[in-house]
Amino acid sequence: MSKGRLGSWFGPGMSNGDIRFTESIPQGPTTINVSLTELNAIAGGYHVHILPIIPGSTNPCSNANILGHFNPFAFNITNSPEPGSGTVDQYEVGDISGKFGMLTGLNQLQAVYMDTNLPLRGPHSIVGRSLVVHHSNGSRLRCADISAERDSDGQWTVAKAVFNGTVSGTVRLV
Repeated sequence: MSKGRLGSWFGPGMSNGDIRFTESIPQGPTTINVSLTELNAIAGGYHVHILPIIPGSTNPCSNANILGHFNPFAFNITNSPEPGSGTVDQYEVGDISGKFGMLTGLNQLQAVYMDTNLPLRGPHSIVGRSLVVHHSNGSRLRCADISAERDSDGQWTVAKAVFNGTVSGTVRLV
């Protein structure tokens, strides 16, 4: 079982809460447990973004730090139906609000979703990226990193490659 969760929130907005991701079997659907509070009816969409937050950054949620929406298949969003009205494969991989509905006008959201197109493993995993809650006008309200959550029955895989000779250095993968 793979699990992911949000780290600390950053940014100027008021939103708080947590989003947890669980994938019970490899290549299986991901369960998304959303518990967002203090949205104050100013939030719009929420999405997985390409990069994690740069530690110590003065503007952690900026495009310069975390880039845009996670869209590894270069899906053309003009083909997406209205938010919450299509199937998960009709939106960018990281477009949670497109797949399940916007936060517009809400003060809080407690929901559980199943997404067959939001992996926690493999080359298109959302773990190690960031999640952004946007203002209703599309600007960035708050952001948090998506990190792996270690399960008592799980384990970490660590790989290390050491190069000697013409090329030297170390690559460590966790």
